[in-house]
Amino acid sequence: MINILHVDYNSFYQKIVEDIISDGKFNYISVKSPNEAFKVLENEGIDLIITGLEFKEKFGKDFIKEINDSKFKDTPIVVLSAKEDIKLKSKLFNMGVIDYIEKNDFVNRLKNYINKFKDMDFAHEKLRNINIAVLDDSRLEIEIIKKIFELNGITNVDYYNDPEKLIKSDKEYSLYLVDYVLPKILGEEVILKLRKKYNYALIIAISSVENQKIISKILSNGADDYITKPFNERIFMARLKSNMRTYLLLQKLKEKNIKLQEMVKIDGLTNLYNHKYIFERIKEEIKRAKRYNDELSIVLLDIDDFKNVNDTYGHQVGDNVLVSISNKLKESIRDIDILGRYGGEEFIIILPETDLKGAYNLAERIRKRIEEMEFKEGFNLTISGGVSGLKNNSCLQLINKADKHLYIAKNKGKNKIIYK
Repeated sequence: MINILHVDYNSFYQKIVEDIISDGKFNYISVKSPNEAFKVLENEGIDLIITGLEFKEKFGKDFIKEINDSKFKDTPIVVLSAKEDIKLKSKLFNMGVIDYIEKNDFVNRLKNYINKFKDMDFAHEKLRNINIAVLDDSRLEIEIIKKIFELNGITNVDYYNDPEKLIKSDKEYSLYLVDYVLPKILGEEVILKLRKKYNYALIIAISSVENQKIISKILSNGADDYITKPFNERIFMARLKSNMRTYLLLQKLKEKNIKLQEMVKIDGLTNLYNHKYIFERIKEEIKRAKRYNDELSIVLLDIDDFKNVNDTYGHQVGDNVLVSISNKLKESIRDIDILGRYGGEEFIIILPETDLKGAYNLAERIRKRIEEMEFKEGFNLTISGGVSGLKNNSCLQLINKADKHLYIAKNKGKNKIIYK
């Protein structure tokens, strides 16, 4: 829970601020004076101070100076003020205030700021949960980074001083911190190699080099940010959190891209692979089988008299039947098998490492399971199938042979599997 301390003698503004940040993620504490504020700071872990500037016993800027001179100096401060004073604003920013919001238009500004604060807290939580790699040949620098992380509760970090070990590591990290100046290899080369392997990772260069041309080059070569040494803990963590938000957006983009790629190859009704993708997979499996001298078979299945279902009960029931049979097929195959909707009421199963007899046995088990199914409308269905094996067949020859066997099964009275 985030603790927010609001210091303001005006009860009206206290009520408005409390309403703005009334959220399960926030614990709102309000006091009317700086003296009361210090008592709260002593007893509570405060994450954010929101303060006015007008108090009876002292000026607001004196209160801020006292905080800066105390052990609470790292607590972020937002000022709410009725004064529109550029000089005062500039002075407060120089004192470390992170935002200055005028009271005549503060509701939306404060809401936006609180939302940002939520995001930053969420980003901090994410930093605690993702895998992080740090590459630096200096033990001192690694100890400094380790200390910063430990102070912020981040322990899921692996530290490397050898670039090759990181590059060759099988472990994938969400965040990489890579020193620019390394022995035998430049950090930008490491970044290039990491970026080729991990498109969506967050990669940040770290270095004491402040040359703008070098920084520009590193960013152009795939780094998401560049943080200079020596590190200021607050700035270092703020930059990581800011970049973390970018990383989260990239992850959402990655997920959407994966979904789009899946949608292209998935049949919308049954969630099986579609006709186009199945053709591609058969070609791939033929190549793989020939390369490793493995068996490969396919099964082509067709629901018997399916047109009668649509004509008698309607297309909605017909669609439900297709989904039910698809689910039954999924239950019947192995993880390595590839199942697709070949078209209409036809299904196809690609069976790697399976000979003709094995494919026939599977198809027979499926046929019996379909025959035993009873649909809620009170009817039963059967299925016919044709099986073919690889030998020297091409993709089309393999399918045509299975289709020919399916045609024979239909002509022999249906509810049969033919494989030779």
